[in-house]
Amino acid sequence: MSKAMYSAAMLEFLQVTYEECDVEETTRLFNYAFGLEKTVSQIKGALANHKILSGRTGRFDKGSRPWNTGKKGLQAGGRSAETRFKKGDKPANLKPIGHERICSKDGTILIKVAERNPYTGAATRYRPKHHVVWEQHHGPLPEGSVLRFIDGNQLNCDISNLELVSKAVHLRLNQTDYQDLPPEVKPTMKACVELEVAVFGRQKRKKAHA
Repeated sequence: MSKAMYSAAMLEFLQVTYEECDVEETTRLFNYAFGLEKTVSQIKGALANHKILSGRTGRFDKGSRPWNTGKKGLQAGGRSAETRFKKGDKPANLKPIGHERICSKDGTILIKVAERNPYTGAATRYRPKHHVVWEQHHGPLPEGSVLRFIDGNQLNCDISNLELVSKAVHLRLNQTDYQDLPPEVKPTMKACVELEVAVFGRQKRKKAHA
């Protein structure tokens, strides 16, 4: 399978799985999820080609146990029947609902929820924790909106630290020193930016209808 032949769903699966599993287990889970028989070497190639990193050091630290300690029938050779992930088996890395991890892309917290994964069809998926917290209090995020962390700390997902703004306001705030302002000044700055964006939008609509 060439670089272009890995679908978006496959690449996302590799990204999520490789953050928690070594390449051998990632291969087994990938084959199980997509009904394929890729070898470990092929998955290694896919990870390298698409610059998917595990975030782990790669060192075998003193006192650690090998991933296959106590596992019978897991021999080398990606195509052998012994190494195939049997349907009905539970992977050793199965995490419970509510398990949290840090997203390697943007540093936010991801939390495991009981929602169908639209990419793999799995019964669970990881979602941004601040989105989940917001929806628990206010419902789904409106289209075209962005959640911001008021104190700038992406790990602080308390509802009191989340604010909903339009994408236009979010972009404009990022162009200012908003995040460095004292907490008591931020509401005023935000109000000014919202007014600025609203005026600009009105002017743009007028020109479009002129």
